[in-house]
Amino acid sequence: MHQRLHDLPLEGFAIIVDGHAKTTFSTREGAQKAAIELKDRFPAIQIEVYDAAASAG
Repeated sequence: MHQRLHDLPLEGFAIIVDGHAKTTFSTREGAQKAAIELKDRFPAIQIEVYDAAASAG
């Protein structure tokens, strides 16, 4: 999956829905909880939790 640089946060976490960064969170737990709730409501979408610190490497 290719992300445009301006779509991804520089810090914290984000939910990526079908390849697009949608919402940012300050904690991994918050992002994971929101991702699970979205997946429960819309099972067909692809959801990923993006970690800015791990990707800055």
